[in-house]
Amino acid sequence: MTINQTSITKYQACIDACNKCLQVCNQCFNSCLQEPDAKARANCIKMLRLCADVCNLAIQTMSMDHTESKYICNVCRTICDACATECFMFKDNHCQQCATVCHECANACANMQG
Repeated sequence: MTINQTSITKYQACIDACNKCLQVCNQCFNSCLQEPDAKARANCIKMLRLCADVCNLAIQTMSMDHTESKYICNVCRTICDACATECFMFKDNHCQQCATVCHECANACANMQG
């Protein structure tokens, strides 16, 4: 059994962006829970979990070369943009870095639409 390299290659940039976003969102999630204002970050913390989960789904869908990959990537783009907006409101390094990575992932997912 061989893997269809063409399928993987066409998605690889987006898979890499989603994987990085998933990792950074999980790290930011853990850091936000340790912040003294964690209660004020409730929406951000929820969005970080959602973003990581949707990125994981997008990775799995693209890895299978599923026909719904573009749809899932569009959802991922929307969630990543929303997560970037939430994280950007907090000025600490982990949230600012996460906002940047989420924005990059959203752009990679947007490129999957064409």
